[in-house]
Amino acid sequence: MSGPIELPVPFERASRVRRGIPPHLVGAGFAAALLVALAFITPNLGAFLVSTDLPMPSQVTFLTYGVSIRRGALDAAVARVRSGETRALVLGALNSRDAEYYVTPHSAELARRYLIDAGIGPELITTLPSVSSEWEEGEALRVAVVRERWTSIVAYAPDFRSRRSRGVLRRLLNGTGSDLRVVSVPDVEVRLDRWWETRPGINVIYNEYPRLAYYWLLGRLG
Repeated sequence: MSGPIELPVPFERASRVRRGIPPHLVGAGFAAALLVALAFITPNLGAFLVSTDLPMPSQVTFLTYGVSIRRGALDAAVARVRSGETRALVLGALNSRDAEYYVTPHSAELARRYLIDAGIGPELITTLPSVSSEWEEGEALRVAVVRERWTSIVAYAPDFRSRRSRGVLRRLLNGTGSDLRVVSVPDVEVRLDRWWETRPGINVIYNEYPRLAYYWLLGRLG
């Protein structure tokens, strides 16, 4: 039997095939486009996490557990009391992982002692119950806001967590009549504008974005 008959390819079609873009140029173009996209997106991954307000006068200054042990945030809170910008301080408290095995001072207690040593009266300091997440912290703050009838709050939160903290607190304080401002506190170990240069910066991006997405999916951001 004779083999299949092969028809000649028309000259115009053959020319178009030969004039197609070489595969290696397609790959190079794709890689270049990807690099341009990454150059634009990468620095903004850190910047997007930050959401901050100016520290205006308020009835209460709230230090979330993410910053309640940081000297910079504590000093800012002391300055607000001394200047009359705030009447009371509220400290967030994270469940201690060492408490089950060791007798150690709780971080919230260390922060309280720091404030008292700085001249803040104990009656001006409120420590929220220990919690295990930002959502539980927001719930504890809401209970205190309703009980004490606080009408204005300035909350200090880590810069890399400030967008999520703002969303959570807005969601939970909605309906209480309390005005909320969130002030981001920079982390000395993490430069969000160049997060990829350090291990702590990389960890922040890899850990915070999944949490932000998780809270969004659960409807926990206001």
